[in-house]
Amino acid sequence: MATKSGRLADRLLLVTNLVVANGAAAVFVVVFVQPGALGIGLADLRGASGLALVEPRHALLPLDTALAWALLALSIVLLLWNFAWLVRRREQAPPSNWVISDTPSGPVRVAREALESGLQKAGESLVEITRVRVQIDTRTPKRIGVTIQFQAAEGSNNLAASQRLRQVVGDRFAEMVRLYDDHQVDYELEFQGFAGKLGKKGLEVPPPSEPHPFTGPKYPIDDDTTLGGGA
Repeated sequence: MATKSGRLADRLLLVTNLVVANGAAAVFVVVFVQPGALGIGLADLRGASGLALVEPRHALLPLDTALAWALLALSIVLLLWNFAWLVRRREQAPPSNWVISDTPSGPVRVAREALESGLQKAGESLVEITRVRVQIDTRTPKRIGVTIQFQAAEGSNNLAASQRLRQVVGDRFAEMVRLYDDHQVDYELEFQGFAGKLGKKGLEVPPPSEPHPFTGPKYPIDDDTTLGGGA
């Protein structure tokens, strides 16, 4: 509701500025063509004073009238309104809950939560990455911001891990969303420290399988093997 009221106030201010600007231009045209239309032309003063003026195309506007005071008040209000619009804090639009993907059959909405979950799983599939958190920002038109906060395993190279993470997340994003030509995605990676061991995701050598217990000979027994053993 606050966003709608703010947009209405901005439109009202825009209309007011347009009306005042066009009104001022129209007044100037009228006074320029006919100096005595809105004020007192110097040509009128020539007859009262008896002086011959060389440049009669001047106009004097009386400022002690009620109309002049009303215009002054309106001008002050309009200036304060414009100043308040310039210094006020802009309200950011809430992020949308989806990302538009371009497909041959038409646009498709990809849920933002599904996209974040897919990118998180893709990042955590790397053995040197122990934890990933993905946040997608869609508030800026034609620009998608992807913030990736991650932790690497102890003993790993965090710089190399960040490069692999960027590549894996970028490939997964391209698989899930096909952006329009005038759209772009920006990745921002934040390394938040080391956590966990490098072999936690299956790098340990699996223990050897236990031999099956001996349960006696298997029948039928090969006669050739038995005879050869007896010989």
